[in-house]
Amino acid sequence: MKIVFDHFAELYKYRVLIESLVWRDVKARYRGSVFGFLWTFLNPLILLLVYRAIFKYVTQAVDMPYYAVFLFVGLLPWLWLAGSATNGSISITQNGALITRACIPPQVLPAVVVLSNLVNFLLALPVAVGAALFYQLYPTPWLVLLPLVIAIMLVFLYGTALFLSAITVHFRDVQFLVQNLILVWFFLTPIAYDLAQAPAAKYRKYFLANPATALLVPFQQLFYHRTAPDPAYLGLAAAWAVVVAFVGIKVFEAMRDTLVEEL
Repeated sequence: MKIVFDHFAELYKYRVLIESLVWRDVKARYRGSVFGFLWTFLNPLILLLVYRAIFKYVTQAVDMPYYAVFLFVGLLPWLWLAGSATNGSISITQNGALITRACIPPQVLPAVVVLSNLVNFLLALPVAVGAALFYQLYPTPWLVLLPLVIAIMLVFLYGTALFLSAITVHFRDVQFLVQNLILVWFFLTPIAYDLAQAPAAKYRKYFLANPATALLVPFQQLFYHRTAPDPAYLGLAAAWAVVVAFVGIKVFEAMRDTLVEEL
């Protein structure tokens, strides 16, 4: 556990730099665009309209009340996950100069990617709340558990981005593999459909083997079903987060000394 403690201690030491880089990334993302930060809301809204039209009207694959709310509260954390995985995988290869010249710890870069995507998630979250209110799905006291759900996902995504960033430095094809697997991962995760609508009960265990299921279902339970997150999902999500973060740190630290050479 010492390697994990030292890893986060070093990360904490550079917290001011991380904060500065996160806000730089958030501001630069839409710099020069007409709508600016409005794209934080427009991007998920456009995806919502497309997926809603496909699944509800074109294929008629789903039939559930307030489907737009259900889809949206799953789509927002998914965009955080997808952005952290894809951009996290290239965070070191694309910003190698910050490591070789500025001599900052390399784990700062994937951390910045995950946190900047978290900021975008939090900025778009009021839209989900507004959509729920529009359909008279009023918030419940269980929303006090939202920070816990977000924290679990944050740990999972940091471990994922850390692992992918180190691997990509040595194997550049990983970034393209991640981009394609993200699309497959989306359809294997109950975002556009309810887990209860899975084809047969015997196949649901495979959905539960998907870590994104345990991470995203609590968001649906809090905002759409308006219930407390199922302890089984929270426990499974926390287990995934701890395992992925530990593996990510171990792999990253094992490769750390060779990162500069590969860059």
